Amino acid sequence: MHFVGKILVVLLFVLSILFMAFAGLVHSARENWRGKSVDLQKTIDKNKSDLNKAQQDFQNFKDEMEAKLKLADNQAKNFEAENGGLKAEIARLTKANADLAVARKTAAEQATVAGDETSARFEESTNLRSLNHILALARDADLEIRTKLEDQLRGLQLDYDTARQKNKDLVAKVSVLQQALQSLGIDADATELANRNNPPPRVEGIVEATMPPKRQGASELVEISLGSDDGLKKGDEMTVYRTGLKKGTTPRYLARIIIVETTPDKAVGRVLENSRNGVIQKGDNVSTYF
Repeated sequence: MHFVGKILVVLLFVLSILFMAFAGLVHSARENWRGKSVDLQKTIDKNKSDLNKAQQDFQNFKDEMEAKLKLADNQAKNFEAENGGLKAEIARLTKANADLAVARKTAAEQATVAGDETSARFEESTNLRSLNHILALARDADLEIRTKLEDQLRGLQLDYDTARQKNKDLVAKVSVLQQALQSLGIDADATELANRNNPPPRVEGIVEATMPPKRQGASELVEISLGSDDGLKKGDEMTVYRTGLKKGTTPRYLARIIIVETTPDKAVGRVLENSRNGVIQKGDNVSTYF
């Protein structure tokens, strides 16, 4: 064999070995990529589960706080009503005490006059002194009742002040929780949270316009051809998809949106960026049951 032919044979042998090594590296890299993809999907599913649990825990905590706040408000109203009743009772007792003081003074004057009269008026004077003693006892009893009522009023005022402070603390805690939710991108509006428990109607429409984010970190907005007359309300979620251009092709899922504003025949939805699977365009389809 010619010397050049031998060189070519050796060169082909070396190249075949290098090609086999390269194929092995490609196969190994593919297997590693597939394993990492499965691990990443598991991590995403776990994060979604943790988020759902956190949202449920917040809802339970919020419901508990709202119940306690309502109870505190009712107690405060009861305390205010009792306080008004006690003030009216104190005013009545004060007036009665003044009347008793006037009566006692009158009885004392009558007793003095009776003492200067003849013995024929002695019995009348005795009766007047007895009446004066009764009035004094009644006044002392009224003073004791008034003292007890004033003590009760101070206790109720202390309870009322405590309830008001607890109410302020609860309001502050709810505000902190709402801010925490908003920082996570969750709308804490009570009306919207309540609307989420009511499923939206089964309707379909189209995207009429798209509005890019106004600032970094914000979400894209889309205007759709459905509105409140179609049964949509703030907080409803819809799916954006694009039907196949060719007959027999399946629709392509693009993203999920949440309704943030409605008019009778239009609505604006905010794109949930974590659900995005493509670019939304005018003419794409929207549905509540896709």
